[in-house]
Amino acid sequence: MSLYYIAIIMFATGIFGGAVNYFSEANEQKENGIIKKLRSLSVCILFGLAATVLVPLFLKFAESRLLEDIHLSKEPSPKNKKPIESVSPKTAVTTSMKKDSLQAAAPRKDSTSVNTLPKAAEGKSGQDKEKDVASDYLIWTAYCLLAACAGMRFIDLLMSRVISKEYMNKIETEKQELSKQNKDLKKENTVATNNYKVSEVFQLQDAAEGSAMKSSVNALDQSKLLLSELPPIIHSNDPQKDRFGGKSSVNGKTLTADTNPYILPGFLNLTIKVSAAEGDLNSDVYLFLHNSFAKSIIHLDGYGKKEVEYKIPAYGAFTIGAILDNGNTLLELDLEKLENLPKDFRNR
Repeated sequence: MSLYYIAIIMFATGIFGGAVNYFSEANEQKENGIIKKLRSLSVCILFGLAATVLVPLFLKFAESRLLEDIHLSKEPSPKNKKPIESVSPKTAVTTSMKKDSLQAAAPRKDSTSVNTLPKAAEGKSGQDKEKDVASDYLIWTAYCLLAACAGMRFIDLLMSRVISKEYMNKIETEKQELSKQNKDLKKENTVATNNYKVSEVFQLQDAAEGSAMKSSVNALDQSKLLLSELPPIIHSNDPQKDRFGGKSSVNGKTLTADTNPYILPGFLNLTIKVSAAEGDLNSDVYLFLHNSFAKSIIHLDGYGKKEVEYKIPAYGAFTIGAILDNGNTLLELDLEKLENLPKDFRNR
């Protein structure tokens, strides 16, 4: 379809449809028994023209194929044109045949069928194209006239459709971005957890090397022995949670924590204590912190001491695990459940 004729159809149907809208009952209002027009004829025609201009957008939403056949010139669109096949001139070949040979009649029969069939096919396809173009113009006229008669109602409907589509696209984009962030976060947590599993034995080995306990067992074997008592990591965001029995007081030993202000805003100075109810600890104490700390396994010498403590700046709550009595006592403290700590710190 030519854009020239489409513009003429849109202009004509816009004026005609606007006039129809003006004389329709939708443009009438009764006041004290007197019928009045809501909009003037010029306003109705203006809305009709505006509605016809929006018909291509309506067809875009409707996924109509009418828009695919529009071209600027009056000539058919390039995609509808069929390439002209180049015909190479046939060279005359002279062969000597007998007059009663069956092969002499064959070429003449074939050449007749080749020459006549394409012409008939081309004539038929040309008629089909004309019918298609005519029906497309009629359908386009109907769309434009319908939009012009509806006027402002058609414009409002299309505006609500555009706004809702943009809103849905925005929601879908945000949903995809959130899904991507969740996947990246999950991947990051998985990588961090796996890396921590590998480094945990070496961190514990480094901590055991500073042990004051005199034993024939070397640091590596001792660290492997202690870790064998622990279950695997369950929570990637809080690796020590549910690994140490869930109790902060076992066998007369207690794990506690307290905070005080720190120089950096948002951070608190966390003080972790392990104490004995009776007598001394008389063992090495291994603290297991969150894997976000540069050093997450801490060794404390508890021999001859009733209490040991460790201080470290922290931004949010996490679970602390402790091993003492050569692996016979496991303590666990979830900072999020401690009401003596600030609420904003526990919620982070």
